[in-house]
Amino acid sequence: MTETTAVPPVAFSTRPPLLKAYVVLAWITGTAITILELVALPLKWWANSPGLGNGLGIVHGMGLYPLYVIICLVVAFRYRVSIPHMAVMALAGLLPVASPLVAHWTLRHIDRRDAEMAAKDAARAERVAQKKAAKQAAATAESEALPSA
Repeated sequence: MTETTAVPPVAFSTRPPLLKAYVVLAWITGTAITILELVALPLKWWANSPGLGNGLGIVHGMGLYPLYVIICLVVAFRYRVSIPHMAVMALAGLLPVASPLVAHWTLRHIDRRDAEMAAKDAARAERVAQKKAAKQAAATAESEALPSA
C-alpha cells in the first residue's frame, strides 16, 4: 500500500506568476466558452441573433484559446506534467466550465508532487545526518579505545 503525503494548502498569492497566469486564463477561457456555448449559440439558433456569438466566438477562438493552449504547454513542460494530463489541460478550454476545474486539478497534482518531493528530500537529509552522526560516534569511540602513550 502506498502512503499519501498530506498536501498543505497553498495560497494563490504565493504561487509563481506562471501558475497564476494559468489559473486566471483558465477562468477567463472557461467563462468565455460557457457564455458562448450556453448563451450565444442558443441565441443564434433560436432567436436568430448572431451578434454575441460572432464577436465572442472570434475573441475565444482567435485570442483566448490559443493563448490558453500556449500557457498550458508552458505549465506542462515547466512542471513536468504527463502528456495525457497536458492534453486534458489544453482540451478543457473547449468545454463549458471545464478549464477552471482542470486548473484546480492540475494545481492539486503539482502541489501533491511538490509535497512528495519535499518529504523525500527531508527523509534523505535525515538519513545523511544519521550516517554522519554514526560515523562521528564511531570515530569518537575509536579514539577513546586507543591507549594513550
